[in-house]
Amino acid sequence: MPTPIPSAKTIWLPRQDGVSLIIVLIMLVIIGLTSAAAIRNATSGEKVTNNIRLQNLAQQYAEAALRYCETELGKDDTVAAPTGRMGTNLTEANIITVAVGGTPGWEQPVSWTGTGGASATKTTLPESQIKSTDSSFKPTKLPECVVEKQTMNDGSVPYVVTARGFSPDYTFDSGTGKTTNGSVVWLQSTLLLE
Repeated sequence: MPTPIPSAKTIWLPRQDGVSLIIVLIMLVIIGLTSAAAIRNATSGEKVTNNIRLQNLAQQYAEAALRYCETELGKDDTVAAPTGRMGTNLTEANIITVAVGGTPGWEQPVSWTGTGGASATKTTLPESQIKSTDSSFKPTKLPECVVEKQTMNDGSVPYVVTARGFSPDYTFDSGTGKTTNGSVVWLQSTLLLE
C-alpha cells in the first residue's frame, strides 16, 4: 500500500506592497543630494583658489610698481630718462608737498582719475617691466603709482610712494574710478633721500 503523502502546509507571508521600491528611491535621493553637495563644495573651492591667485597677481603688480617708482626717485632729477628722471612724470616740479595734517594726494580720487592732487606724478608701469618676452599674458590695467612729499613734525620731507596693482579681471567705473570687479592692492613706502 502506498504511503500517504503528508499534507502540504500553506505558509502565509506578510504583504510587502513595494516597500523595497520606496527604500531604494529614498537611498537614490540621499546619494543624489550627497553628490550635489560634493560637486558644489568642489566648485566653491575652485572659486576660492582662483580668487586667491588673482589677489596674489594684483599684489605682485603693486610691488613691481612700487619698486619701479622708488628706483626712478633714486635717479638724478636733472638728467634725461632713462638714466635720470627728466622727461618723466616723477620730476621734482611735478611732486606736490603735503603739510602736516593735510590730506595726502594719494587719498584724493583725482590723483588717480584726473587732474589735481598728486596726479602730475601718476606713472603707469611700462609693460616691459612686468611682461616676460616669452609670455603673451598681461594685465588688463597696468600697475601705477603716484609720488608726493610729506612734511613731518620733525621738519623732514620724505617722499611717499603709493602704488596700485590690479588683478587680471579688474574693471572700474570710468567716471568715479571705483572698482566694479576684481582686486586692487595698494602699497605704500616712505623714502628719505639724502
